[in-house]
Amino acid sequence: MDSRVYVCVPKQYMEKLNDMGEWNHGLFLKRMNPYVTKDVLEAHFEKWGTVLVCDVKMECTTGFPRGLGYVGFANEEEADAAEAAGPHKLAGMEVDMRRVICPKNNDDMTYVSHRKSGMAYLLASSSWLDSDE
Repeated sequence: MDSRVYVCVPKQYMEKLNDMGEWNHGLFLKRMNPYVTKDVLEAHFEKWGTVLVCDVKMECTTGFPRGLGYVGFANEEEADAAEAAGPHKLAGMEVDMRRVICPKNNDDMTYVSHRKSGMAYLLASSSWLDSDE
């Protein structure tokens, strides 16, 4: 599994970041129903555009879903539309969501995750991952 860095950036900084390189745009999801699969996730979000990447994180020791997911869209406008349509309910549960970006070319990344399995997330506030709200 390749390592990617997902960054949550306030909208007002996106124009400046777009000048620095090309970015993939998507949504990072938290508190998902454990029965949500990649297919369910993709079917739900394709209403707002072309879903290029869809991932549901699993516990490496148990193989059970962690309740985390990522949906990547073809462009910024589609990701914005999906975010604006929220809050989203998947399998009867409302999910928490953050709008994120990641570099299109992993060769340009200066940070590489040391975790051998999984995704690295850089969020505006890392406490969001640990909150039970």
